[in-house]
Amino acid sequence: MTTEAAITGGAIAIMLYACPAMGQDRTPLVEPDTAFRDLSEGLPGPVSPSSGTSTVSPSSVPQAMERMNDTDTRADLSLGAIYAQGDFGTGSKSTIWSTAIGARVRAGDLTLSASLPWMRIESRSTIFTGIDATPVLVDTDTSPDRRTAQGLGDLTVGASYTFASSASPVEVELSGRAKINTATQSSGLSSGKNDYAVGVDWSVPLGRITPFASFTYRFLGDTEAYTLRNGSAMSGGASYAVSSDTFVLASYHYARSATALVDDAHELFAGASTRIARSPLRLTGFATAGLSRGAADLSAGLAVSMGLFNRDAR
Repeated sequence: MTTEAAITGGAIAIMLYACPAMGQDRTPLVEPDTAFRDLSEGLPGPVSPSSGTSTVSPSSVPQAMERMNDTDTRADLSLGAIYAQGDFGTGSKSTIWSTAIGARVRAGDLTLSASLPWMRIESRSTIFTGIDATPVLVDTDTSPDRRTAQGLGDLTVGASYTFASSASPVEVELSGRAKINTATQSSGLSSGKNDYAVGVDWSVPLGRITPFASFTYRFLGDTEAYTLRNGSAMSGGASYAVSSDTFVLASYHYARSATALVDDAHELFAGASTRIARSPLRLTGFATAGLSRGAADLSAGLAVSMGLFNRDAR
């Protein structure tokens, strides 16, 4: 076991230990202890929009903005798009366009999810599609000319389990994701290997504000040309409930680079989401700003999601 893997396991163990009485009977998320959540009308706010992967995606953001619980939406569909650009420390600009459809189903505390992107990448660098359609920068300036890779990207499937106790405002979600190599070789989008991630999300609904943090460890499949590095990804921030249907969110994201040839990624995120009146639809807009050469200089996106089997329509 490597030192980094040991640190990862220790961090997850500490966060789980910090959530008391996780195995005890719990109250539904929409009926929390009013001593903790009276100002938020019993509605926990959004959590990390990156799902602990390298950056945000058109499927991870709308899913973060729509918290599913036992008495509200039991399933949803989302369609989102994001445009990103940056030079990644080179003299040539890379552009990444991604559109993804996402789906989730929740049964009790277990949530299953899936997403499939269509992507277009124009760059002189080597960039693959990663978990949840996030770009994985591998190497810079590997071609004298800008190349275009486009088509359906790799499928991502995931599962998560939520722990919440009536004795504490802390909520913990354990998750696992797998990026399955479904993109065609001719598209130039995929590494040709599967990637995996395990993580934990931690949040504390406090009135209208919900601080959160996430920690994920990624396992990246090696290619014939590159040995990709496994590594951690983290995020932290807070969301604010403007009303029961409208939220704003700001966060910071970090991810270890996939190879030693590029820098680690650091970026800031801001987003807003609101439910469209008298409909099952939610509209979400968001943007990021890169803080390092390992992240896109900027990105912006828009997503719409639709709740299914909504037992508590508002």
